[in-house]
Amino acid sequence: MPEPGDVVEIRKNGVTYRGTVLPRTEEIPEDVLVIKLKNGYNIGIKVTPDTEIRVIERGEPPKKYKAPIKVEYNPDLPTAALVATGGTIASRVDYKTGGVVAEFTAEDFLLSFPEIADLANLKLKQVSNIFSEDMTPEYWVRVAEGVAEEIKNGVDGIVITHGTDTMHYTSAFLSFALQNAPVPVVLVGAQRSSDRPSSDAAINLLNALNVAVNSDLAGTFIVMHETMDDRYCTIHPGTRARKMHTSRRDTFKTIGDIPVGRSYVLARAGKIEERWVEIWGEEFRKRGQNGFKLVAKANPNVFLLKAFPGLRKDVFERILLEHDGVIIEGTGLGHVRQELIPSIAEATESGVFIGVTPQPLFGRVHPHVYSTAVKMVQAGAVYLEDMLPETALVKLIWALGQTKDREKVKEIMLTNYAGEITKHSRPDAFW
Repeated sequence: MPEPGDVVEIRKNGVTYRGTVLPRTEEIPEDVLVIKLKNGYNIGIKVTPDTEIRVIERGEPPKKYKAPIKVEYNPDLPTAALVATGGTIASRVDYKTGGVVAEFTAEDFLLSFPEIADLANLKLKQVSNIFSEDMTPEYWVRVAEGVAEEIKNGVDGIVITHGTDTMHYTSAFLSFALQNAPVPVVLVGAQRSSDRPSSDAAINLLNALNVAVNSDLAGTFIVMHETMDDRYCTIHPGTRARKMHTSRRDTFKTIGDIPVGRSYVLARAGKIEERWVEIWGEEFRKRGQNGFKLVAKANPNVFLLKAFPGLRKDVFERILLEHDGVIIEGTGLGHVRQELIPSIAEATESGVFIGVTPQPLFGRVHPHVYSTAVKMVQAGAVYLEDMLPETALVKLIWALGQTKDREKVKEIMLTNYAGEITKHSRPDAFW
């Protein structure tokens, strides 16, 4: 078998592939060869007896890269903590081997994004090293504790690098756990990897850092591309943001409200030429206020259940009774099939908290328009206004981490902590 770094030509099923062999990771079977094609994409090829492999050029294995940049503290700049939740923050791809070769150091990070030196002094902290889809409530707690430590150390802002798939879950938990945060806590990610010409990593990161250290905001936010081009990034509230597209760079949208604002950073030749932050809502907390408290508790025995035609009663009942809390994405204004309502009553009588959110995302659930909803309330279901289903799930995990008393959980769930419940549905927030 060829070694990582070798350029190979593989012929299988009448098709010829040519590329550079990549290092094998734990999850890749031994009979699968992964190569990087000329177009930059990676493919895995299962090696069978009829597979022809020819080494075109012998290469070298990945080497650790040492950045020749010396990081110096600039007393004229604010200080930001960069908290990483997975992978190597500053990564370069060695196209000879296809491997990621940077280390998690300030020098490497500034080498990849030299413009940062014009925005802030950096403190780096890695709290986990997992994919976004592998995030669990236990990791949320770890991230919250790491952020709280940096807040207590007196940084001017915090940026959390995070995979986009579950970023809005983490931002919701931090919105509740980091109560009265005195500085901006900004989550940021990328839809395209840094080694692709269409990467959004640099623009997103610089704007997230700009919001973290140059805005008057306080609280938890997501900062990502506003449109498909590189002009602006949008600031989304941590409890009302949602990933709405699998691959577009402007995947994140604020749902049921208007975004917090917009950030702009113009960088050329490794320098920042222009930057600004525009805030659209005055209801957001201002930096520097007192009362910060970390409440990072979680009970993961919670379920998010989508109501759909044909949902079996025995399945519905089992889900309700096997969890401490369930969020139901109700159809329309918040409904399930009437046949299922007795199961709700049985579950709530046994102490299970059941919350109802709108499946359509936009708009509010309402318990008094149709008889089905009236019966659901009588059975003990709690209608959660216009809270997003994912946010409600995270909030219930957080609430049940503090208490199992159903009335106290209900009080927590109906209290607006971080913009998760709006006073009125805005007509201009539907797009």
